[in-house]
Amino acid sequence: MAMKPWYKVITPREDLRDGKPLDASEFAVHLDHVRDGRAPAVYQNPAEFFERTFLTKNLRELSNQVVRRLSGIKVETSAIFNLSTQFGGGKTHSLTLLYHLASRGDAAKPWKGVASILQDAGVTSVPTAATAVFVGTEFDSITGRGGGDGTPNRKTPWGEIAFQLGGVEGFRLVEDHEKALTAPGGDVVDKMLPKSKPVLILLDELMNYVSRTRKSGLAGQLYTFLHNLSEVARSRDNVVLAVSIPASELEMTAEDQSDFERLKKLLDRLGKAMILSAEAETSEIIRRRLFEWNGLPKDALATVEEYEVWLQANKQQLPSWFPVEN
Repeated sequence: MAMKPWYKVITPREDLRDGKPLDASEFAVHLDHVRDGRAPAVYQNPAEFFERTFLTKNLRELSNQVVRRLSGIKVETSAIFNLSTQFGGGKTHSLTLLYHLASRGDAAKPWKGVASILQDAGVTSVPTAATAVFVGTEFDSITGRGGGDGTPNRKTPWGEIAFQLGGVEGFRLVEDHEKALTAPGGDVVDKMLPKSKPVLILLDELMNYVSRTRKSGLAGQLYTFLHNLSEVARSRDNVVLAVSIPASELEMTAEDQSDFERLKKLLDRLGKAMILSAEAETSEIIRRRLFEWNGLPKDALATVEEYEVWLQANKQQLPSWFPVEN
């Protein structure tokens, strides 16, 4: 049997066909850039993003639980999710998926995989939510954000989140806490979260922010804010907080490790810990990035069968570690 060249059976994605070098940074998404409209099309365009995303078992579970909670269903879900992965970049990728879903609502229905998420969630529509994004590697509490563009200057996580959710009026609710660099209590947090629609708050790379603001006291105030925000979210029917704390534990100082454990303990106690990608699923994640993937075509299956026959006929020539029988 004459086998077709692999590139005529499985089609590489357009950028690879055009000979563009594969940059490892393309596997990483920056959540702030997506929110601001600065991300590459593969992440900025929701339909393309979902086309290239492999819904691992736990990512699918996370998505359907978030959709359920935003829909006002409190059974078999959580208001708080603490995300970790065994594969770099997976946490932010998952947060981006949640952002696209919640910010687009039912416009997300045609995207690849969304129908299965809704089916698992037991709902028929994607709720449109007010969304806020805080990325620890991006936000600077010395210069802050805004101020020169007609918007209030925000130098704290609570000021930034309040502004994203409610504009200037939302920011005014925590303006005194912003000036005092003090986390708002639960009563104020409850007021700053919209009640007219669901709310999704996404926090990414918190350890970077904690490390940089420890001496100023803001790191401790962030812990207090997270605690108060989590308690309010748990008391409401349609508020979700999804958090990614660390990068690599190998890069942490002793103080970092202590703060990390403290944050993790808080989030795991009040919410649900989610490990988003297992080692066995990593190859599928990469496959979606490299190829225009709609499953194996008949020609590919024929090639696989031919390869299996060859392996069985020549297994004596193969090294002992090669998994012929698998």
